[in-house]
Amino acid sequence: MKLVGIAGTVEDKSYNKILLQFIANHFSRLVDIEILGIEDIPMFDQDNDQTNSGAIQYLNRKISGADGVIIATPEHNHTITAALKSVIEWLSFKVHPFSNKPVMIVGASYYEQGSSRAQLNLRQILEAPGVNAIVFPGNEFLLANVKEAFDDNGNLKDDKTTAFLESTLQKFLKFVKVINTMDQASGGNDDAADSEDLNATGKISTTIEDVDMAADDWVEKAAEKVHAVDGNTYVKLDRGLLTVDQLNYFLNSMPIELTYADSNNQFIYYNKMTDTKKMLAPRRPGQVGDPLSLVHPSGLLRELSTSFTP
Repeated sequence: MKLVGIAGTVEDKSYNKILLQFIANHFSRLVDIEILGIEDIPMFDQDNDQTNSGAIQYLNRKISGADGVIIATPEHNHTITAALKSVIEWLSFKVHPFSNKPVMIVGASYYEQGSSRAQLNLRQILEAPGVNAIVFPGNEFLLANVKEAFDDNGNLKDDKTTAFLESTLQKFLKFVKVINTMDQASGGNDDAADSEDLNATGKISTTIEDVDMAADDWVEKAAEKVHAVDGNTYVKLDRGLLTVDQLNYFLNSMPIELTYADSNNQFIYYNKMTDTKKMLAPRRPGQVGDPLSLVHPSGLLRELSTSFTP
């Protein structure tokens, strides 16, 4: 797998450049990361179109050819830098290398909150129409108090911070594989994708009617309507009997995330095996019952549509 990394700054000395270099070096056993500079990219000006300039086309080719992108963003006045914003503007003006590209956001800051507000700002920009990146959801790496974070060799001092960064990167690599596999599997079947109903407006034999799908308490209301069993009540399975409590224990103790959406594209179950923030594909209790169009980020919906078609 090949990733490219971009530090959202043109400063010679940048802790975000150091962070990105550390990721590339320290985790080289996991993935190949090529770091790209943005120092030669001009400020965006559509009246002076420089899309075909060498610097912009270089980034275009490198990002297009990569399996995914890692962006390390500083925080300037609660937002990303003007330099990084210009890069994204050029790469969503007449060329679109970020389209359907998995992107992981990291950042370092002098202060306690890391680059949290800049990361949120960047996430919104990357998911905007015209950019259409697929941003890694629910997992953030925010390096605070960065002046004390690295040793003289550019390595993170704290082992727990390094371990958390590795865990986040490994989740992203899985995310990249999933997204790129879905993209390849779509086979350009646009007509079928357009016809896929992710709003769950249809009806199948197991659809529970007259219960608001988007309600946070859909599970409770739907269970009441169909008189669903719970607790120590036994359920007859293919080869055995288990109580509902035993089934929940069995499913929630699995070391994998299970999600079930029915053929009407209604999300009706996930195994609550860990906290939402620790999940590879974060799920919240209130999402159960939602149509898939409300469950997934807007940038994923087209890939999701095509993944369901023959």
